[in-house]
Amino acid sequence: MITFALHYLEEFTGRLKIFKLVVNERCEYDEFERQIETEGSYSSELVTIQTRLHEISDGKLLPKEKFRNITPKKELIKEYEIKTRHLRVYMFHEDKTGRIIVCGGKKTSQQKDINRFRRIKKDFFNR
Repeated sequence: MITFALHYLEEFTGRLKIFKLVVNERCEYDEFERQIETEGSYSSELVTIQTRLHEISDGKLLPKEKFRNITPKKELIKEYEIKTRHLRVYMFHEDKTGRIIVCGGKKTSQQKDINRFRRIKKDFFNR
């Protein structure tokens, strides 16, 4: 059985709460951040992602080149992608909770990452 937990990200103090999703005691977003920091080549883009998360938390509207809605037609739960030149972060919006970060990836694996994100999201809502 899959277990889920939400970890509130206190550093984002805006009106919109931001959480990260932990699945079976494993946070894919944390692993993504560690991988990028270890590789070193896109570390500055992680800072950009954090800045965009602050802006999202504060309710700032960002252009689609930085933050876009990727929700499929007829899907009720909104899906979002935070974009930098090489990195992507995937999250969804849950009305009672706020924005929930699921995972991240590189632009080169974008479709695979979106598919994984949607499987995790589906499991989260079908628990």
